[in-house]
Amino acid sequence: MNKYLIMRARLTDVSDIARLFTESFMDSVLHHCGGRLPNPQAMQDVFTLVYQAEPAAALLAKGQAGQVLGYCFAPVGLSQLWWQALTGGHLIKWAWRWLTGQYGFGLSPVKIIVLNKLAFLRSATTPGKTANARILSIAVAPAARGRGIASALMAEADKYFKDNKVQRVRLEVRPDNQSAIRVYEKSGYYPGGTTNDSQGPWLIMFKEIS
Repeated sequence: MNKYLIMRARLTDVSDIARLFTESFMDSVLHHCGGRLPNPQAMQDVFTLVYQAEPAAALLAKGQAGQVLGYCFAPVGLSQLWWQALTGGHLIKWAWRWLTGQYGFGLSPVKIIVLNKLAFLRSATTPGKTANARILSIAVAPAARGRGIASALMAEADKYFKDNKVQRVRLEVRPDNQSAIRVYEKSGYYPGGTTNDSQGPWLIMFKEIS
């Protein structure tokens, strides 16, 4: 049965999105957090920022029972994300929760996260690798894969991009994630270079929005 609905996420969906992200990218989460899972509050705080920076860019796939089957964050203005982090009190809140042990990890993971984000910022501003919008994060629950949910989420993201007169979209994917690459290619994305972080290489892909 392939029945699901694509819709805009709400703030109350953030905890489910954070949980799905952790399940889908477990190796990356463990790497960034020193080999142990952080407390759920850590990922919820990150996705709360992403959501509040551009709520209309947060897309969900939900099953008939209301369960979250997949999500996609497709922002058209990443500068809003950084502005929200600075002015919305997020950085102060994160620092306090980290210092008081509420996130469950120490200093070393913070260094890894900061260095990786700086690497992505450098890559995103490199001539030839810039874009108006991003597929910032997309995931589908393991039990719901193979039902076209990722493609449906990306099609909805394309509508959002067109409504906002986006010309070019960028995403990153690990080169060995062939199943994801096939979905992206089917959606019109093409390889456009590579970048690296502490876990290894990323394939950069682009799509021109007509």
